Amino acid sequence: MLVVGMLSWVTVGSAQNQEGLPGNQGNSLSKLMAMLGKMTDEQKAYARANWLVAPEAYASRHDHPSSYIISPNPTPDTQKTCECSGCSSAYLLRFYGESVNGVELFNQPTFPCKHSEGAYPKCFKVLFEEQLGNYTTEYYTGTTDDLKDAVSKGTPVIVLLFNGKTLHYVPVVGYDEEHFFIQDSVDEYRNVDDCDDFNRSVEIPVFDNMWNIPIESCQRLFVIVGKNKG
Repeated sequence: MLVVGMLSWVTVGSAQNQEGLPGNQGNSLSKLMAMLGKMTDEQKAYARANWLVAPEAYASRHDHPSSYIISPNPTPDTQKTCECSGCSSAYLLRFYGESVNGVELFNQPTFPCKHSEGAYPKCFKVLFEEQLGNYTTEYYTGTTDDLKDAVSKGTPVIVLLFNGKTLHYVPVVGYDEEHFFIQDSVDEYRNVDDCDDFNRSVEIPVFDNMWNIPIESCQRLFVIVGKNKG
């Protein structure tokens, strides 16, 4: 998981979407917004170096089916502390046929862009393109329809959600007209026990609230990882 306070160098967008957040997330967001601006210059410089330029807007034709589930899906890892970036990365690697454990991957000294509470979004680009070399990463922002379109292409899509106190990376593996389906690495967030293809179902309005993080360059962020041919 990634603490939002570590990203206080980013321009803060409107916080009007705090209203209507599930549970106590509105209050949690208010507390997190109050944390912004408290980082040292050294922390801000490190954060900028490990972030990204603003993601591109996703160009979707919105011709995706009304429901879609990627199947079969790998079994997700269970993170112990803040390894969601490693678990999401390993999930994509297993999808592409590699044998990788996400917790072990994150805890390797070479896992990129780490800080004390997780990893910055640039970690996926550095890991897949610079370290592994046989993959591409594309960073986008968009709507829930854009995300559905991306998932319907048949590859799990990594998204960044706000779970009340922290930012959390998860792979989205499907959707229907009312839900997004996730393979979550946090045991307490899992709410589906009888399905091999996903372990968490989130109603689309709830998902969109968690996804619409009120920090520029975090809002509705998703990452598409592709494997090069040959």
